[in-house]
Amino acid sequence: MLFKNLSIKFKMILVIQLVSLFSLVIGLTYVIFSNIANFKEDMKNNTIINANLIGEYCAVSLDFDVSENAVETLEKLKNIPSVDVGIVYNNDNEIFADFYADGEKVVISNTNSSDSWENFDANFLSVFRPIYIENSKVGSIYLRVSTEVLSLKIRDYVTTMLLLLVGLLIANYLLAYWLQKIVSEPIIHLTKATKEISEKGNYQMRVEKQGNDEIGVLVDEYNKMLLQIYEREESLKQRTTELTETLANLKQTQQKLVNSEKLAALGQVIAGVAHEINTPLGAIRSSIGNIKNTLNFVLNEYPIFINELPEKLRVEFLALMEDSFKNRHMLTSKEERVFKKKIAEIFENHNIKNAYSFADTFVDMMVVEGVEKYLDLLKTENSEKILEVAYKITGLQRSTENIEFAAERASKVVFALKNSSRINNNDEQMLADITEGIENILTLYNNQIKQGIEVSKSYDKVPKILCYYDELNQVWTNILHNAIYAMELSGKLDIKVYTEKDWVVVSITDNGKGIPKDEINRIFEPFFSTKPTGEGTGIGLDISKRIIEKHNGKIEVESKPGKTTFSVYLPTMNRKHDSTKI
Repeated sequence: MLFKNLSIKFKMILVIQLVSLFSLVIGLTYVIFSNIANFKEDMKNNTIINANLIGEYCAVSLDFDVSENAVETLEKLKNIPSVDVGIVYNNDNEIFADFYADGEKVVISNTNSSDSWENFDANFLSVFRPIYIENSKVGSIYLRVSTEVLSLKIRDYVTTMLLLLVGLLIANYLLAYWLQKIVSEPIIHLTKATKEISEKGNYQMRVEKQGNDEIGVLVDEYNKMLLQIYEREESLKQRTTELTETLANLKQTQQKLVNSEKLAALGQVIAGVAHEINTPLGAIRSSIGNIKNTLNFVLNEYPIFINELPEKLRVEFLALMEDSFKNRHMLTSKEERVFKKKIAEIFENHNIKNAYSFADTFVDMMVVEGVEKYLDLLKTENSEKILEVAYKITGLQRSTENIEFAAERASKVVFALKNSSRINNNDEQMLADITEGIENILTLYNNQIKQGIEVSKSYDKVPKILCYYDELNQVWTNILHNAIYAMELSGKLDIKVYTEKDWVVVSITDNGKGIPKDEINRIFEPFFSTKPTGEGTGIGLDISKRIIEKHNGKIEVESKPGKTTFSVYLPTMNRKHDSTKI
């Protein structure tokens, strides 16, 4: 780590020093050990020569067994300071003559049976050589030489070599310091220029060339690179400006497309909404007309009519109207037919004239149980008149209920239209009930749905979620419109809302023709549509997908002939989201 933080200047010096030190150490080590070996070899050879010479001088003395001459010869070893011990042996391996430099005898066992040998130990060199006269062995000589002088010589030599090493390293450092300038200064200059260019972002600067070597070539190429970067930067700035303008235009176009898709989806339900509103308005107008006519009758003719009725018939008449007022439930067409048939049979069994007509009136008045108690009323001469008056008066209640139901229906449609047609520009989230939004969209599509689509709804209790409510309404509009289109206004629509782990899931399934396998992976692509040309913009599902992703959710689709399911997953928690406007 420390090496990495050093400047290139010191790195080069350090590298040169390390390489030089390594080379010098290896070289000097070789020289030192080589010379030490030579010193030892010289000492050994000199000692062997001395041993051979002394042996020659003592050979005659050994042959004639005159030890005095041999002793005299050994005494001359005093002139060689390094010789510590000298001993001459006869053929019986007995000491013939000996010499001890310190005057003290040293017991030396001549147990080595070899004819000649030499050996270095800790402090001495021992040499043993045989003595011959005319190729006949007459004895042997042993010399022991001190290695102290050799050790001093080796120490001095090693000290000299180490001092030489230090001197060479100093000289090498000075030489490396001078040489590294030739290589490092252009690189340091290039580094400083690069740092300045990086800090200031001025790619018009150029690095000064200091030579025609490889570094000079590097500087030339570096300057070319700066020129290319400058040209590309200018081109990039221009391109960025163009892209910024293009992006702004795309955002405007995208917003127009989104609003266009919203308006297109809204236009698809306008006709149905108009019909949904006109129907209750027509019912209200009709009911008001009935009320007006009936009120004129009640005010002008009813008092006379009720006074002229016999007491018994008056009681049955009032009971009939009371039964009618009590029964406020609505009947289906099938139920009306069943009750008409049943009541008509009862009247016919009691010989009531106009039995079917009377049964029809009773059902309209919602008097379908216990009709037998009015048989006396129906058998009178003025039965038709009495029943007509009862029908008119009870019609006030029916008209009032029709007005109430129609007004509620129209209000619901207007409310759904209001909540589904806004284009929210505030981009604010709100806690909302997903089921409520789906119901609003179903209300808008009621005119198309009631033409032949059976809607099955399964809504679990799910928590309110923080969402862009208006944008989610556009998702439900797009998916439901595609489902209704796929079923061609006839089929079964299954809607489920439930929770799954941390998700609120909306599943919308239709039994339409399905999406072809080769197209299902493309339905979320912008401007791709499975509808004929002119019937779809191709961005509805793309917008829906981006709205769901904006909520950190996901949308999945599965399709086969007769069953297509869109599943929308919305997080129950308020996760971090991208607030980009869809």
